[in-house]
Order: sequence, then C-alpha cells, then structure tokens
Amino acid sequence: MKRWLLALTGLLLLLAPLKFSVPVNLQSLVVLPSSSGEWLFWSWPNQFAVMAAAVIGLLLVFERAPAARPGLLGVLALLWLLTQALAVPAAICRQTALDTLLHFGACAAVFFAAARCAREPGWEPWLLGALSATALLVCATALEQQFGGLDATRRYAAEHADLSDALRLKLTSRRVFGSFVSPNALAGFLAVAFAPVLAWLWLKADGKTTKITAVTLAGGVMGACLALSGSRGGFVAVAAGALAWLVLSKGSSRWRWGLAIVTALVLLGGVAWKGGFLHLGRSSLEARLDYWGGAVRIIRDYPWLGTGPGTFGSIYPKYKTALTEEAQLVHNNFLQMWSDSGVAAFVVFAALWAVGLWEAARLARRRGDAPSAALVAALVAWTVHGLIDSNLYVPGVALPAFALLGVVQGLARSGQPATTDSRRRVRLPLAVLAVLAVFWFEGRMCAASVAFGKAKAATDEARAQAALEAVRWAPYNPHYWAALGDAALQLNETEVAVGSYQRAIDLDPMRAAHHVRLARAYWLAGKRGPSVTALRWAAALNPTDKGCREQLNMVEESVRQDRGGLLQSPPF
Repeated sequence: MKRWLLALTGLLLLLAPLKFSVPVNLQSLVVLPSSSGEWLFWSWPNQFAVMAAAVIGLLLVFERAPAARPGLLGVLALLWLLTQALAVPAAICRQTALDTLLHFGACAAVFFAAARCAREPGWEPWLLGALSATALLVCATALEQQFGGLDATRRYAAEHADLSDALRLKLTSRRVFGSFVSPNALAGFLAVAFAPVLAWLWLKADGKTTKITAVTLAGGVMGACLALSGSRGGFVAVAAGALAWLVLSKGSSRWRWGLAIVTALVLLGGVAWKGGFLHLGRSSLEARLDYWGGAVRIIRDYPWLGTGPGTFGSIYPKYKTALTEEAQLVHNNFLQMWSDSGVAAFVVFAALWAVGLWEAARLARRRGDAPSAALVAALVAWTVHGLIDSNLYVPGVALPAFALLGVVQGLARSGQPATTDSRRRVRLPLAVLAVLAVFWFEGRMCAASVAFGKAKAATDEARAQAALEAVRWAPYNPHYWAALGDAALQLNETEVAVGSYQRAIDLDPMRAAHHVRLARAYWLAGKRGPSVTALRWAAALNPTDKGCREQLNMVEESVRQDRGGLLQSPPF
C-alpha cells in the first residue's frame, strides 16, 4: 500500500505544474479537453487533482503501518483546513468557496502523504526527482514559447478566441508563462523548485565534474526561464531562498562559495539578458498596492470569517480605488487568507509556514546535507513570493509547496516513535464516504464543464441547451447561469435571460458584471426602471469603472426624456 502511496503522490507532484495551472477561483471557466492533442497540450480541470488527492488520502487511511504522531505542523495543517470549512457557510459565492475548500483539502492530503513517504528511508529523493522532472518539462515549454511558441499562441487566439482587452494586452507581452496561465505563476513555481532541483541533481550525479556541470546547466536553464517570465518577485524569492541555503549549508567553504557564485551568475545572467530587470515597474507596484489596500478594506468589513475562500475577485471591484484591472487574487497569500477566510485562518496559516520554516531550519542544521538545506530554500522562496503573489490558489504551485512542507514534516519526525491507531476501523468507512462524496461532487463539476464547453462552441438553440445542461449539473455556479442568460438573450428570450442573470446574482451578488448583464436583459424586455436599478447596483459595486457610470448616466437621461426620445438600443 505504501508503494502505491508513493507512486500516486509522485505522479500528482509531476502532473500538477504541467496540467493544473488554472487558479481555483477561475476553474469553472476551464473546458474539458476533447481530443488527444488537447489532453496533451491543454490544462486539465483542477477537479482531477482534487480526486487524485482524495484517493491519496484514502490510501493513507488504508495503510496498516503504525502512524507517526502528527506533530505541530500536522495539527496546524488540520486546523487550517478547519478554518476554511468554517468560512464556507458565510461565503458570498458558495461555488467558489467550495471549489477553494476542496483545493485546500488536496493540499493537505499531499502534505500528509509526502510526510508519510519521507519517513521511509530512501524515498525522499523520489519525490524530489518527480519535482525535478516536471520543473525541466515546464522550462522546456517556456523556452519553446520564447522561440516561436508565443507567436503561435497569439495567432491561434486571434483566430479562435473572443478576448478581453486585458487578455489581449497580456498576449502582446514577450513574457513566457510555460505550462501556467500567467508568467508570475511560472516564476512562483520556479522559486519553489529551484533549490530542490539543484540538490537532487547534485545528489544523483556521479563525480564532482558531472555534479557541477549538471547543477550549472539546470540552474542556467531555470534562471533563464525565470528571466523570460519577467517576474521581479520571482527573482527576489529565488535570491532569498539562495541566501537561506547558503547560510544553512554545512559543507566546506569552497562548496558554499561555489554555490553562491553559481547562484549569483544565474541571477545576474537573467538580469543582463532582460535588461533593467531590477527596476521595479511603477504600474505593477501601484496595482499591487491597490490590491493590498482593497484586501485591507475588505478585512475591516469582514474581519472574522471573511467573504469566503477564494472570493476576493467577486468583491474587490467595490473596494478598488485606482484604475487597475479587476484582479481575481490579492497577490499576497497572507492578506487574501484573512480577507477570504477570516482572522483565525490567517493566524493558523501564518503559523503553519512559520513553524514549517523553523522545522526545516532545525532539520538542515541537524542533517547538514544539501537536500535538507534546499528544503529550507524552497520554503523561504515560497513564503517570500507569497507576500507579492497569490500562488496558494494555483494548484500547480501550491501542491508542490505543500509536498515539500510534508517532506520536512516526515524527515523531522522520522525518528519519533509510531503509534497504532485503534480508531482506524471507525475512520476507514468515513474516509470512503468522504472520497465518494468528493468524486460525486467533482464528477458533476466535470460534466458541467463538458456542457459549458459545448455552450461556448455551439450557436443559437444548441448553445442554450448546452448551457441549460451545465446549470443542471452545477446549479450553484453563477458563471454557468450567466452563460445561460447570454444564450437566451441571443434567442430573444428575454424573460429566461432575466431569470438566469438574477439567479447568477443570487449566487454571486457582489460581481458587478452580472448586474450589467441583467440591466441589458431588462432593457431589451422593455423594462426601463429595473434596468436603471440594475445598472445602479453595478455602478455601486464597481465605482471606479467609468464605462459603467457612463452607461448609467445615458440610461437615466433616456428615461428622464419623453418616450419618443428613449434610446432604441442599450448602450451596453
């Protein structure tokens, strides 16, 4: 059983950065691949990662071997998961909160599985090897984008996709993103993987010359991809991790200074390649300051339980003060933890990573080898990057980070006495029921994703039927109800559209875009008063959106005029 546990944990660790790269709060918009080529090159629904993690959790319960005491790290991981569950009932968008809770449950399952595997002598390198393999594949994808892949992506998007202005702007950038959906997520993953990959190569290569060559080449490739991502935060995180590795390495001074020189060359090479890289972009800084300020204002209004796990994107437009994009994430793991899930979640989450860093540092001092020092570097880099980005909500980055935290837990407690759990017979049926519930829920979400994909590809009545099938599978998903409203509006079924948009608003009341759609449906139905009311709500929920305010002013002026002067078509 334990070998199956290692195999499945390693496989998920290998696949996560390659296939589960969409932020969890946006996973409803992901369409299930429909061909072998799409399965090979596209992202997969995050639901698959959650189901795989559920099986991993079941294997942990099935295992008959005595279990080690969970320790403080294990207790904090469980408490953190509990705080997320407590925040779900009060969430402003129940679907997003449930999706995020299941994602966090997958992170916890991978943490405990990695801890169990790391207790077995000789198993730690297998987990680091899986991470190394996927890191090199991610880098290969990023380099392919740099040398022609980005241009092909732009051409495909221009021919097949109806893109927003913000997404078009991102596609004009030369920043690579590898297998992820954003360059910052790629940088976050490389920050986590950088030191473990170099440590694993140093451990596995034969001969000092081979070791130095492998480490230098791999470091150069990852450094180049980090530079091509254009992420300043990624460089800061890698530099912080490298400093931690240098401080905690107990090798000879020649080895330590050699490591410092290689790291410096990689970082400086990336800086020189991209030119002026350390000059902090003013627009990026201003945007993050507004995200963080919005999160602080949300915390003031929702301090105890937050707005619900993963729901920042729904409510942020109401609190933003600058003309920045309507961000879906805070770009700070710790602030988002408080704004989304409340003060208890924030305290437990901060304690989890503080204790994790402390345990990793103790382990590195005790063992004095490269892998243990690399674990410290990885966790430091993850924590630092988490202060300027929200990669906790990207499974492809979060799952490897929690796996490394689990490795620290397993190695730190490998010498502790194991205990036999007499309650295993009680927990096993409960675990089976929990896994079945996860498969039932996520299976429905996957079926809804298939239907949503058909709705995006179909036209007229077929689109409406596919959208209706999506909401039947996922009745609490506001995105699918909005899609049904769009399809109904194309068929001039304004009453159906009004009902669908109203249902989307009931499920996600703070998202201004749903109110704008409802206003349009009311206008086309000839209901001017309700249309004005819906637009007023949209303007109140997104006060910095000049377009929404202009639309409201035009509609209000039209209604104030006599009937002959009314606008014949909606200005939105």
